[in-house]
Amino acid sequence: MIRRAVPASFALLTLLAARAPGPAAQTVPLAVRWPGSDETPREAILGLDHDDDDDNGVPDLADTVIDPNVDDDVTLVEVRADGAGGARAVVTGGVRIVGLRGLATEAVVPLSQGRAVVAVVGVEASARARDASLAITVGSQRVDIPLTVVGVGFLRGDHARLRGHRDALAVSHQVTTDATLPREESPTHPSPDLDNTRVEVWDPGATRSRALLVASQGTAASLGAAAGAVRGQLRDVLLLGDGAAAPMRSTWVRLVGDEVDLRAPGVQSQTLLVGLRDRVRATYTREGAAGSARTDLRVGRPGNEDGPLAARRARWNLHVLRDRPAAQGGRPVVGDDDAAAERIARRQVTISNEIYLQCLITFGDPAQATVRIEDPPPPTMVSIADRDGLNAAGGVIRLRVNGRALPPVPQRRGATPVDTALRLAEAVRAAGFSARVSTNPRVDFGAAGSVEVIVRDAAGRMVTLGAPLDGPLSTDPSQRVALGVVDLSDGVEEFNNLTSATGTLEERSLVKSLQDNDPGTIDLFVVNRFARGTRIGEAFVSGDRGTLINALLLDRAGIATEREAWTQSHEAGHILLDQPWHPDNMGPDRPWLLMDADASLGAVVGPKRLTSEECARIRDESGVASRRPALQRYDLVTRDPYADRYDAWPERPLWPTLAPEAASSAAPREPAPPAQRHGLRWLD
Repeated sequence: MIRRAVPASFALLTLLAARAPGPAAQTVPLAVRWPGSDETPREAILGLDHDDDDDNGVPDLADTVIDPNVDDDVTLVEVRADGAGGARAVVTGGVRIVGLRGLATEAVVPLSQGRAVVAVVGVEASARARDASLAITVGSQRVDIPLTVVGVGFLRGDHARLRGHRDALAVSHQVTTDATLPREESPTHPSPDLDNTRVEVWDPGATRSRALLVASQGTAASLGAAAGAVRGQLRDVLLLGDGAAAPMRSTWVRLVGDEVDLRAPGVQSQTLLVGLRDRVRATYTREGAAGSARTDLRVGRPGNEDGPLAARRARWNLHVLRDRPAAQGGRPVVGDDDAAAERIARRQVTISNEIYLQCLITFGDPAQATVRIEDPPPPTMVSIADRDGLNAAGGVIRLRVNGRALPPVPQRRGATPVDTALRLAEAVRAAGFSARVSTNPRVDFGAAGSVEVIVRDAAGRMVTLGAPLDGPLSTDPSQRVALGVVDLSDGVEEFNNLTSATGTLEERSLVKSLQDNDPGTIDLFVVNRFARGTRIGEAFVSGDRGTLINALLLDRAGIATEREAWTQSHEAGHILLDQPWHPDNMGPDRPWLLMDADASLGAVVGPKRLTSEECARIRDESGVASRRPALQRYDLVTRDPYADRYDAWPERPLWPTLAPEAASSAAPREPAPPAQRHGLRWLD
């Protein structure tokens, strides 16, 4: 957000025009109306403004700018009265009036057509109920409203308070219904899972109440208090206190990323559906008092940061194959038509977002994902020495490109696969076509690696390669030469443990022909089936030293079990973790983990959990500083240049009765006290 100074008179007039209700009566007695109330309240509550609504890394209590469109802790009180001049407002206790020149304890607000707006904010939590006040005077009329400044905050599992300017909420790595989510209502018992959260409310004298939790979709581009559709909410969250001198606390709440976890049996009152960088808002109201107190905290930190909570994004490049070319009546291998196939492909983005939220990773908006409905590629690739990697014994290659015969290319005795491929590429280029040579690693039983020549026309379009009409493609009896043919009529030939580093010739023909060659994307190919039916998904990872990387194949069975086996996200895990093996192949079987080899169950105990260690490995192997970065920074914010000084803020408890909190893990800095906020100004 770009900050700008505005003329004081313009800011005030804009605020009045934007915030004051409709036309007032010509003659009215003095009335003070709190938001959501049509009558002058007998008492009201205000929230302590200690979160970071503008997401700039500075707690709002210490910030020098208030944007009323963003900072929802500011309460706009409407004054209605008959008379000229202005309304005189005076506050006492931990309340301040927000004026054009900063915070003040008194101010005169001009009346316009019998109405005015007074902006008040809580700057210090009340030590006792009703120990603050707001007095409004117009002429000889006066209204006094007792106030209580209420503190609302989020706690993590060990009861450390989460700060909006440096901390974040996160989705649990645990099975939703396991014992790490305490069910008891005790306000003093911690949680063994630090990712669980609970709401804490300091309202002097109150020992039992309720709160509302709402998760709203939103990123740095939508900071406004009303921005973002509601993704999830928990109504009537019970708050209990351990005596009148202690804050009230809610039951433990677990953030979840999908509907299966949201509706987990036995804990539905303790689960909240969220997405990456959602704003989770806790709102507290007290019966008999006007107003509300609230606080906001994001799911994940801004992408500017480099810590484990910083938001990251991966990108899909989605390919749905037709069973044969469209010119031959081909149809997508999933869905009834192209539109249905595209919807199914976009659903893969939604599913991956649900799973990788555990690592604070998103694959973006499904509606913005790249989806292509494609014909199986024609033979555009020639493979030299597939699988065995043998040298030439002597022979010749005769190749046709788009029906045009090329001059014979010799396979000289003793020539390696690379030597032969380079000679073939030279002949292709001499004929006016483009040729790219791609080497493969040696398979377990091969003498050397095979090599491919991928041919395009001068404009980069795919061509159709063929053998001569009157003989074989190659006459060499030792060094085999084969065209890469993709034929979905019998499914895609899958690799085995001996060929997993290279994939099969058909898989290489498919991927190398259609992959975008962007290391920042993951190519997902939806096919009809695998020829031998040994699997429903395959991934190609750089850890195998292969030339097929950041690509995976998913068949119709993998699509059908999308929220049971979570196959697509499992295969993406191989790529992001850069590891081809499964943890249960080398250790105990934990079927609730996403990377389990063979589990399938559409329930909360199904295979969809990622451990915190796996999330850390993903950031190491695929993060922005890795050798092959598949993740990018997500949701960048405008950070205050002085934000670092608030790493250890506050230096004292915000609630009057709380014991000092544990020291911050960050190096301590002397934060500016809230009193320095005297220079605060409106941004309107």
